[in-house]
Amino acid sequence: MSVELAFFFLFSILALSGATGVVFLRDPVKGALSLVACFFAIACLYLLQSAELMAVLEVLVYAGAIMVLFVFVIMLVENHDEPILPRSMIRRIAAPMKVGAVVLIGVNILAVVAKTTFGPGVPLTKGFGESAPVGRVLYGQFAFQFELVSVLLLAAIVGAVMISRKQKDEPKGEQK
Repeated sequence: MSVELAFFFLFSILALSGATGVVFLRDPVKGALSLVACFFAIACLYLLQSAELMAVLEVLVYAGAIMVLFVFVIMLVENHDEPILPRSMIRRIAAPMKVGAVVLIGVNILAVVAKTTFGPGVPLTKGFGESAPVGRVLYGQFAFQFELVSVLLLAAIVGAVMISRKQKDEPKGEQK
């Protein structure tokens, strides 16, 4: 077994472990940290494929900015006072549903991979993975979509803050 293959298996197991932690951890903050670990493992997998730009973007955008946004919204919106369902009901329903969902997704992924025929590898072109071509396409051809995503993220943050304030400002008897 080559060193590259060993690293691939290591980072794949770490990514799957992080994703499993997101599904099975009950604390939202711990789930978000598990997702950060998954993002770092995916960035390492990008590095193994000589996609350095994608690895850096994975860490900066997803593990950095998006996860800060997720944790911020979790902290604002999370309400520890009243559970949605009784604890005993949650334990009986949630665990089998989570396991079933993970198994179903895993079986579907394996079925797709088994049916896929992979062609011969293509050699990398000169300048593969550099930021200049990606920047030209992103800010030239897709500038409107890029700005639209930032407006949508801002609207999500404002909505989370408004929902959180509305719930905190209302007395206990007036909540809907």
